Amino acid sequence: MKRALLLILILANFGFLAWHRWYSAPETAALTPAPPLTGKPLELASELSPAERKAFGTAAPAAATAAPVAAAPAGTGTAAASAFACASYGPFPSDDALQQAIGRLKPLGIEATSHLVAGKAKLGYWVYLPPFASKREADGAAALLKRRGVKDIYVVTDEANRNAISLGVFSEKRYAQDRQKEMRKQGYHALLAERFRDEPHYWLDAKGLAGALPQATVFSDLGEEDNPIGKAMGTCSG
Repeated sequence: MKRALLLILILANFGFLAWHRWYSAPETAALTPAPPLTGKPLELASELSPAERKAFGTAAPAAATAAPVAAAPAGTGTAAASAFACASYGPFPSDDALQQAIGRLKPLGIEATSHLVAGKAKLGYWVYLPPFASKREADGAAALLKRRGVKDIYVVTDEANRNAISLGVFSEKRYAQDRQKEMRKQGYHALLAERFRDEPHYWLDAKGLAGALPQATVFSDLGEEDNPIGKAMGTCSG
């Protein structure tokens, strides 16, 4: 009886050992430790302040829709400053004055050409006795004046003032007026008129950056007192 009980116990031990080996759950594998967390802990939206919720709501759309700004076409920012303009200056009284003006523009990088315009130049102030009825009368009056000491006179022969007596041409008006007074003392009513001669006018045509074209005052010393240098803006050709 004891031997049978011992055998039963031995068989029971072997059965438990087999069950434990084949049917029990495998040991749990060791877990790899997660890296330590860094940065700010995760916060729920409800935990954010009103200012933080507003900043969070606008930052993401702005980052998602941001796109690189296309560069502006080269030159558009300086188009006005680099635009060319053209102007004419004049009239200059002589080619020498014109060449001096061109020389002043060269250091500014301004292209300069010239052209002529038909015109007249003041010759002076003419004092004269109006035409007589005939050349004989004019010659007689001229001879009388010479006997009275009046000098520098002659009888005019040109078609426009034939038989008039010229009493002189004066560069300044005050000298011409003095001559008039002198003739009144002699009993003659002398007339005064401006005299002109045909003379081309010299003009300078300039082309350069709009801001580089100077005012006409830079040429004021090259003009005439009664016909100063002016400036006229024009359209550039070519």
